[in-house]
Formats: sequence, C-alpha cells, structure tokens
Amino acid sequence: MILPQSKFTRELFAAFTTVFFVWLVGPCEAKESEVNGKKEKNVVHIKKCRFLEETNCIGMCTNLCKMPSQTFIKNSLGMPVNMVPNFDDMSCEMIFGEEPPAVADDPAFKQPCYKLCKTNLKHNLKCSFNAEGHGRN
Repeated sequence: MILPQSKFTRELFAAFTTVFFVWLVGPCEAKESEVNGKKEKNVVHIKKCRFLEETNCIGMCTNLCKMPSQTFIKNSLGMPVNMVPNFDDMSCEMIFGEEPPAVADDPAFKQPCYKLCKTNLKHNLKCSFNAEGHGRN
C-alpha cells in the first residue's frame, strides 16, 4: 500500500483523477459522499464517459475499463475504488475508498447490451436482452 486510507488520500485520488484523466474519460468533477458518518469529496462523477460513448459497448466498459481500473488502483496504489457506470446516461462514478462488489453481485455485469453495440454489430454476436426481450438503446 502506497498511501494509507484516510479522508486526505481519498480526496487526493478524486482530485488527481478530475485533473489528469479528463483527456481519457471526459469532463468530470469531485463530489461529496458520506464515509463513516462524515462528508468528504471522494467521488468522481464522469458526466459522459468517452470510452463508453465511443465503444457503445457495455461489455467493453465492464471488462476493459471497470474491472482493470479497480484492480490496478487497489493492487498498485492501495486504494479500493468502486466504479459505478450508469448505462442509461453513459455517466460513471468512481468511489474512492469503497470496495467494489463481487462480479456475481455487481449490477454492471447484469446489464443487457445496447441495441447499437458496435462490437455486436461488427462481429455478428448475439446481444443480451432484458426481461422484455429488447436490447438497450
């Protein structure tokens, strides 16, 4: 662990992300959340993720961004982070200091493909469907 878990390090990770990763993920801002009953700015809200918008693929988001980022940040920098993508508006929240759920329990891995998923369209893969039998928009 490079830095011990504290309000300072969680807020530092959030501030660093908002300054140095805009080129990769798009406009983002640090937001406040409650940690152990106290307010701190440990959440990065990505307004519209460039990666998700460009790939238009939920599988690429979860498998090439979410999981590797969570693993790298925790294993290399010692900071747990839970990335919570919103597939309806293509935003995402990075919650520094929060352990992510197990893959089997993570709602991001239960989402169906977008109807216009570029990977599925290019490779003629079958899209996942929701309960009504429709892909996402």
